[in-house]
Amino acid sequence: MKLHDIVEAYIDYKHSLGMRFRSQAAVLQAFKRAMGDIAVAEVKPESVLAFIAGTGPITARWIENHRVLGGFYRYAVGRGFATISPLPTETPRPPTHLTPYIYTVDELKRLIAATETLQTPLSPLLALTMRTLLLLLYGTGMRIGEALSLTLQDVDLENRVLMVRDSKFFKTRLVPIGPRLTTVLTDYLSERCQLPLLAGEASAFLAAHTGIRLDYKRVSKLFGRLRQSAEIRREATAQYQPRIHDIRHSAAVHRVIAWYRAGADVQKLLPQLATYLGHVDIASTQRYLTMTAELLNEASLRFERYAEPEVPPCVTAP
Repeated sequence: MKLHDIVEAYIDYKHSLGMRFRSQAAVLQAFKRAMGDIAVAEVKPESVLAFIAGTGPITARWIENHRVLGGFYRYAVGRGFATISPLPTETPRPPTHLTPYIYTVDELKRLIAATETLQTPLSPLLALTMRTLLLLLYGTGMRIGEALSLTLQDVDLENRVLMVRDSKFFKTRLVPIGPRLTTVLTDYLSERCQLPLLAGEASAFLAAHTGIRLDYKRVSKLFGRLRQSAEIRREATAQYQPRIHDIRHSAAVHRVIAWYRAGADVQKLLPQLATYLGHVDIASTQRYLTMTAELLNEASLRFERYAEPEVPPCVTAP
């Protein structure tokens, strides 16, 4: 049986279970193309390893490719489409998780200012669009994919609320926004409506000059330019640089710091933050709270105020 047919059957099977299966399907489609028009029995272990490993050091992509293909071959063998799995039996130790980069307020301001460097006659709204995106990400803590998926009908500026549809955990949620961010989005919308509205009210809110939705890869590349222009980088020995997704982590950390400084009950408010960020539980939110020096200092001050014994007034000896 052809590898192509089994891959398509597996993807259809996953979709029939109600799974979105987008990224996994992309891996399988790439695997199918890399192997060529061959029968599943003709797939060689060395070819599979070459596809999984790619080039360069072991990364999370290695682990993800192995996991996706593992599921595919369990399906194929279980239904008699294949006799054995050609996947490598030994897997390397997974790489350490990325440590989020928590931008300072000053660094965020520099990123916003750097958007002016993107101004170009060929795409006159690019600078404004990227500025709006960065402010939207920080002002709401949204995932980058959620922000790029917003349509015109999802942005209710009159009621100051955003509709985030089918997010990471297949849920739709409402995200309230403040007056300053509402002003930013209102200003952008007036310019955005001069671009083509390819699907009416269902058109992308953050759009390229052609009216199509901004592509994540292009946004990441543009952000790299902004980061370099703003002179924001990790230490020279770091394997990766600050990402646009780290703005979401920064928004969460800055919110908790603000709560500490205001004397709020942080433990009581964390479940609300989890809901706002679209997390399924509070544990997911706690992983976002990287212990920065600033956050550690505020937590320490709170603990000191709590633990400090009551000091009696001085008594003058007779």
